[in-house]
Amino acid sequence: MHDRPFESLRAALLRTGVAPRHARRVVMELDTHFQQLVDEGLARGDTEEAARGAARERLGTDQSLIERYAGVPELRAWSSRWPAVWFILVPLISFIALFVATMTVLGLIGEQMSAYLHQVHVPANVSSRIDWGAKFFFLWALPLAIAAAFAVLAYRRRVALHWPVAGIAILCCLAALINVNVVLTGGAPPGQLGAGIGFSTHSLPGQLAHAAAILMLVVGPLWLAWRRHRLDEMSVD
Repeated sequence: MHDRPFESLRAALLRTGVAPRHARRVVMELDTHFQQLVDEGLARGDTEEAARGAARERLGTDQSLIERYAGVPELRAWSSRWPAVWFILVPLISFIALFVATMTVLGLIGEQMSAYLHQVHVPANVSSRIDWGAKFFFLWALPLAIAAAFAVLAYRRRVALHWPVAGIAILCCLAALINVNVVLTGGAPPGQLGAGIGFSTHSLPGQLAHAAAILMLVVGPLWLAWRRHRLDEMSVD
C-alpha cells in the first residue's frame, strides 16, 4: 500500500511467531518512522519518490526487518513457542473440563429436581428428545465449538496448519468415542444420567464417520481461509 508500506509485513511477522499485538505495534511504529523520514527528505528538497526510496533504504528490507523482530523472544506469542501444547493439549483438556463440568451441573440440577420428578411422568417422546439434545450438545456442538475456537486462534496467529489439524483430529476422535445418556422418565426411578468411552468393531465405522464429519466442518473452512490468505499475499507481491 502506498500510504502504509509496511502493512504486508504484519502477516510475515505473524508467520514467524510474533504475537498479533506486537506485530500491529511494529507496523505502526515503522509506518510512523517512515513518514517522518519522508517528511525530512521533502524538507531537504527531495522529490517524493526520492524521499520515499531513501526512507525505505534507511529502514531496511522486509527480510531484514522480519529477522530483526522475529529474533526478539519477548515479541513471540506463547502459541508459537509451544504450538503442541496450545493446539493439541489445550483443546483436549478444554473439552474434557467443559464436558465434566457440564455433566456435573446436570447432575446437581437432577438432584435438586428429584422430588419433583418422582411425582411426574415424562412422556417417552419428550424423554427421547432430551436424550437426543444431550447427545447433540456433548458429542457435536461442544467439540465443534472448541475445535472452531482453536482453528480461529491458529489462523489469527498464522500457526502452521499441521498443529491445529492434529489437535482437532485428536479432539474429534475423543468426542466420537464418548457415549452420553440423559434419560428423564419421572416416577420412582426418575431417570438416569451417564457417560462413557469405548469402541467396538460394530460401532467403529459410525465413530470414524462422526470424527471425520466434525473434522471436515472445522478444517475445511480453516484450509479455505489459509488458501485465500496465501492467494491475497501472492497478488500483493
